[in-house]
Amino acid sequence: MRLSPLLLLPLALVTLMAAAGQPLTLLHFNDFHGQLEPYEDKETGKVLGGIARLAGLVAAIHAEDPPRPVLLLFAGDLLQGTTTSTLYLGRPDIKLLEEIGVNAAAVGNHEVDFGQDNLRKLASQVDFPLLAANLSAAPEPLPIRPYALFHPEGGPRVAVLGLTTEELVTTTHPRNAVGLGVSDPLAVAQALVPELDAQSDLLIILSHLGLADDRRLAQGVAGVDLIVGGHNHFRFDKPVEENDVPIVQAGERGAYLGRLDLEVEKDRLIKWNYRLIPVDDQAPVDARIAAKVARLVARADQDLLAVVGRAGRELSAQRELIRRGEAPFGDLVADLAREYSGAQVALFNAGGFRASIPAGEVRLKEIYQAFPFRNELVTGMLTGAELQAALDHSAGLDSADNPGGFLQVSGVRLRIQGGKALDVTLNGQPLDPAADYSLVVPDFLAAGGDGYGMLAGLRNPVNTGQLISDMLVAAFRRQGEMDAALDGRIERQ
Repeated sequence: MRLSPLLLLPLALVTLMAAAGQPLTLLHFNDFHGQLEPYEDKETGKVLGGIARLAGLVAAIHAEDPPRPVLLLFAGDLLQGTTTSTLYLGRPDIKLLEEIGVNAAAVGNHEVDFGQDNLRKLASQVDFPLLAANLSAAPEPLPIRPYALFHPEGGPRVAVLGLTTEELVTTTHPRNAVGLGVSDPLAVAQALVPELDAQSDLLIILSHLGLADDRRLAQGVAGVDLIVGGHNHFRFDKPVEENDVPIVQAGERGAYLGRLDLEVEKDRLIKWNYRLIPVDDQAPVDARIAAKVARLVARADQDLLAVVGRAGRELSAQRELIRRGEAPFGDLVADLAREYSGAQVALFNAGGFRASIPAGEVRLKEIYQAFPFRNELVTGMLTGAELQAALDHSAGLDSADNPGGFLQVSGVRLRIQGGKALDVTLNGQPLDPAADYSLVVPDFLAAGGDGYGMLAGLRNPVNTGQLISDMLVAAFRRQGEMDAALDGRIERQ
C-alpha cells in the first residue's frame, strides 16, 4: 500500500479529526549507504541487510491480518559506501526505495556527494518527498520539501517534518555545497512545529541530525511526539526517551527495520510497542527486487573483480577504530601519499575511509568501496602554526561521536590530551610554528572540508590529479602484497 503525501497544502485543508485510539504501524530505517546486497556483519558473523529482504519484510507487514495503516520512513544517507552507489550515483537505489514503499525520506549529509544536480535528478525520479526544512539553496532551489502530511485510511493524521545536519555543507566536497545553507534545526522546528501540531494527531520529526541534536529538539520543541533519527549509525533496541519523546535509530546499511506499533487518541500518543526486526536470512525475500539487484551487481562486477594484490591483514575502516585514533589503514594510505608526493606531512580525514579491505586477495571493487568519493591528492605549503591548528582541530573532535574529521597522519607524531595535539614532532624535531612545511591532503581537506578552513589557504597548491583509490591500486599492483601496523604516531591520553 502506498500513501499519498499531502505535500505543502494549506494546513487548513487538512482538518479531519482523529477517532479515539487510532492505530498506526511506523516502519523506519536509516543510513542505507547504497547497501543493496546482503553483507556479513563483522561483529556477529551474520549476513544482514539487502533491499530484497527489506522489501519482503515491508510487504509482509502490509499484508498482516487484521490490517493496520503503515507508514515507512527513511532517515537519510542513501548514497556512498558501495561500488554500485558510486558507479550509478544512487539512481537505481532511490527507485528501489520507491518500489519497497518508502513514504518520505530525510535528506542526509551524503545526498549531495555527487553534486546538487544529481540530488535534483534523484528527487525528480520518485513520487515520495525528500524532506529537509532547514536546507536552502541559491540561486536554484532544490526540489526538497520541509514537511509532508499523511492521513492513511483508518489511522491518525500524521505530520512529518524533515531536518538535516549542519554537517551537510562540511562533510561533502565544498564544490558540492556552493549556495547551500543549513539553518539551526532547533530554530526551524520551533517555528514550524506549533502550526503542524495544531493540524495533526501525530507529529514526527524525520531527522538526519544525530542523537545529540535529536535530544536538543526533544527538550526544546513542544509538541513533538516522536523523532525518527539517523546519522550516527546507532542501533537502539528500544527507543531513547528524552523529555518523554521517543527517539529511534535502526543502525545502518539496512541491517534492521524498526517497527513502532502505536495508537493515538486526542492528539496524544497513548500506547506504543517497539522492536527492531533483523533483516537476516529469516526475512522473506522479494524475488522481483532481488532479480533487479542481481542484474545491477552483475553489470558492475564485470570490470571490478580483477585482483590487484594481497593485503597481509585486514585494513579496517571500522568507525570506532579509524575515527578515534591511529589506525593501520590510515597509516598505510597516508604513508603512500607522502611517498607519492614527496611531501613532509600527509593528513587524511578518517571519514574518507568508507569500507574495510579484508585480508587476502584485494580486488578493484574493494578499493573503490573503501574510497568511493573519487578524491584527488593536493599538495601545497603551510606554516607550522597552521599545521598545529589543523591537528588541534582533529584532537578537539568528540571521539564518542566517531567524527569523520579525525585525522590520520604521516610524517608527524603527536599526543592527544585535553582536546589538544601536544608534543608534535617531524623527524624527531619539534614542530616550528614559523617554519614552512610541505603537505599532501585529499582535495576535500584542501578545500576546507570537515571544518579545516586553515587548509583552504595552502600556498602554491597543486592538484595532482591522482585519485586516492588509484594510488592504492597502483601500490598493490607494484608491491604485490602490502601490510600495515601501528607505530605509535598518534597517542591518546
